[in-house]
Formats: sequence, C-alpha cells, structure tokens
Amino acid sequence: MTTSALGADPVRLRRTTAPSAAARDLLDRAARYDAEMGFGPPRPDRGGSSGATTVIEIDTCLHRHDVDHDDAYVLAGVLTIRDLGDGTGAADLVVDPRRRAIGVATAVGEELGTRAVGGGGWAGTGLHTLHAVAHGSHPAAERLARRSGVATAAIRHHLVLPAGEATPEGAVPGRAGEPTGPHTGDRADRADDRGVVRIGVAEGTARVRAPGPDGGPAEITGVTVATGTPPEALRPALGAVVTAAVTRLREQGAGDIEAVADHDDEPLLEALRPLLFEHDRSDLVFHIGLVG
Repeated sequence: MTTSALGADPVRLRRTTAPSAAARDLLDRAARYDAEMGFGPPRPDRGGSSGATTVIEIDTCLHRHDVDHDDAYVLAGVLTIRDLGDGTGAADLVVDPRRRAIGVATAVGEELGTRAVGGGGWAGTGLHTLHAVAHGSHPAAERLARRSGVATAAIRHHLVLPAGEATPEGAVPGRAGEPTGPHTGDRADRADDRGVVRIGVAEGTARVRAPGPDGGPAEITGVTVATGTPPEALRPALGAVVTAAVTRLREQGAGDIEAVADHDDEPLLEALRPLLFEHDRSDLVFHIGLVG
C-alpha cells in the first residue's frame, strides 16, 4: 500500500552539481542492498568532452505503509546525468530500497518526460540522447522502461574469470597502445577513474582496465580481431587477444577479471568459455532518443 500527502506533488526535484551527504549515504545503502540481491552497482562514467555532471536529488511524499512516516517529503532517490559529448548523456537513477515499488521512478519519468526543449535539451542539460543500463537485468528498471515506451537497445553479458583460475598457457602480454576513453557502445556503463588502455597482439586488440582500488574486477572490453582474419580463424584469434589481455591484467595484480560481450557476439562468447570465464550477469542497455 502507498500513501501520500493529500494533494501534494508525488516528487520534488532538486538540481545540483554534486550529491549531498544524504544522497551519498543513500547511494551507498542502495549499492549494498542491490549487491546482496545480485544486481550490479551503478558505475559512473567519467564523461566525454565536457564531462559535465548534473545531479537531481528526488524528494517524495509517497510512503510505504510499512515504513514510519509523517507525510513529509523525504529523500527517496538520486538521478545522475553525465554529459558524454555530442549531445549524448548517460543517466543513472537510484531509488532508496525503502522507497521502491511505490511509484517514485515513474513519477520522476512523468515529471521530466522524454522531450528535449530547444537548445536547452532534456531537463535543461543540453542533451538530446540518453543511454541507461539496467545492471543485472534489474526488474524495476525493466518495468520503468516498458511504462515509458523505451525499447531495449542491447543485451550485454558480463563473464568473470575467477581469481583462482590460472592464466592461459602460451599467453603473451600484448603491446600497450595509448590510453583511450570508452567508445559509444560502452558509454552508459564504463567505470570510475581508472584509465582504459588498448593492448594489441598480431591477432587483434582489446581494451583493458586495471583492477579497481576498492577490489573491483579488472575488465576486458572491445575485443576485435585483425583486419582480414578469415571466418575459420575468428574464434582462435579472439581467444588469443583475450589471453593476452588476461596475462597483462594478471601482471598488474588482477584477481577476478571481467569480460564484456554483446549477447549476439557468439564468436567471442565461444572464445571466452574455454578460457574458463563464467557468466556473472546480463545488463540491459536502453537508448532513449529524446523528442525535440
């Protein structure tokens, strides 16, 4: 059962450039709660050319009947929007676990809508396209997308090579190229302040990210093979690239290593399985083209 103050707006939005202490506490609690439920944490992107970040703190007068309240507005969620450049942004919406399933996210969607207003863009951010990710196929995010008429643009599988698994035999570390930012397909879920480095071997290239300071897994993304690789050599070539990436990351002290593959990239998925990568979760990627 959901209750609200009579006649009150269900949500009030407060815009800032950085989350308040209360909002940071909410994000920490939500991350712990979702981790216990098996969902991946929000993973902020460092942004694109401008790197501008807009934070919208969400107060609500909606309350669950099993949570003590006095009909006052309380902090219920945080919406973080990062400018990735070229009018594109990444959106992360996190709702307090104690305020979920009462319509907060729906009310925010109705308040902000899906219209970009002139040069001001969506919600005054200057953005005209949004990327969002349901980390671990989060059912609440899927419901919100359906209600908003937003289609799933992609499904991205995350596979993990556990820390206890040995580096594949015959591996070579690969040469390192220049650090590179996340490409368009990764914009909505690339992480923190660790630099991405592209490594290459004769068979192809991949992007690798070192282990996180908080013990988070190292990452392998953007695995591609050399131009002219024949179809029959595709899987072995992908395996060689991944093996080189694993070797490099293990030399950097990586424990668990996460590889990311689109759901329809069968050659890469087939190359990862013999290397003992295990499926961890599948993320849903939403692409929202905003109506002007």
